[in-house]
Amino acid sequence: MSERIVRGPLEIGARIARRFMRRTDRPRTYMNDLALQGLLWLHDVSNEPAYLAYVQDVMAWRKLPPERAYDWREQLYVMINYELWLRTQDDRYIAHVVETADAFRKEVPRDAEGCVAYFFRPETQRIFIDMLQGYATHMARAGALSGDADFFDECVGQYRAFRRILLDQKTGWWSQGRGWNTDGGFVSPGAWLRGQGWVLRGMVESLTALPPEHPGHAELLEMLREFALTIAGAQDARGMWHQVPYRPETYQETTGTGFYLARAVQQDLLPAEVFRDVAVLGYEALQGFVAKDGTVLSGSFGCGPLRSLDDYLHRPAAPGDPHTPGTTMLACAGRALLDQAST
Repeated sequence: MSERIVRGPLEIGARIARRFMRRTDRPRTYMNDLALQGLLWLHDVSNEPAYLAYVQDVMAWRKLPPERAYDWREQLYVMINYELWLRTQDDRYIAHVVETADAFRKEVPRDAEGCVAYFFRPETQRIFIDMLQGYATHMARAGALSGDADFFDECVGQYRAFRRILLDQKTGWWSQGRGWNTDGGFVSPGAWLRGQGWVLRGMVESLTALPPEHPGHAELLEMLREFALTIAGAQDARGMWHQVPYRPETYQETTGTGFYLARAVQQDLLPAEVFRDVAVLGYEALQGFVAKDGTVLSGSFGCGPLRSLDDYLHRPAAPGDPHTPGTTMLACAGRALLDQAST
């Protein structure tokens, strides 16, 4: 057997970044914004100014100056304004975060159990984990900026409610959503890998903003550690996770592999003695799915919550799926963070 060649995460991240940055007209989609966040993470670990400059250029192209007020629907999954503030400390980027979060909390539709529901066709009261992670993160960050503990309560309360409905207690995996078919009470079966990445992302980002003394911090941290054990248990020998993570006959999928696990270790949210090797092995496997031109392979096509497990088992993948640049740059930057933390 040939020895695996492991390339540095900054090298692999740069391949993806160069490919993504060839265009400057990146419209506002959550996939593009996720990639912009990936560039900002790479900027953190490499000090490469071009990454930050590119993100700012894209925002200028979109005619979105830092001081502009925005609607919560514009940053539903990724808060680029907040991310830019973290890197620049320009307070104009966060001038409207708290007021927008307050509007989000008041205006977002909810299901009968109080879970935030998708705003499109609100009468259906559809819930899904993509929405959860964006909403919870927004609430936690607004709480950190304002000191208003009600935002923290809302963040943790949503994770608690969604967990009660969507977590399969037998397998430890989260359903993608409920109410997306004709039966409003129908919970989508199976577990889609990228959806698990969304759950993990929201937990980590929320905990980063939640103060440790808030009672919800310990509760959400326990959820994270419980879920991380499920994730670690499904890693294959190569280091990858599969499209349906408890069905190893499904393909190895890139957008859910290594997504935020290293970040959680680096921030001491997960114990390094248990999860560092899991994160490192995941990166080593993932970098083998990045072509020389920066194309990321084996990224699942996007989808809303599906009706049957068979639909997930046969969900196709394609090279260069638009979800892949962001998730993979985040994974590369997370791996580099682990190296920096150990020096």
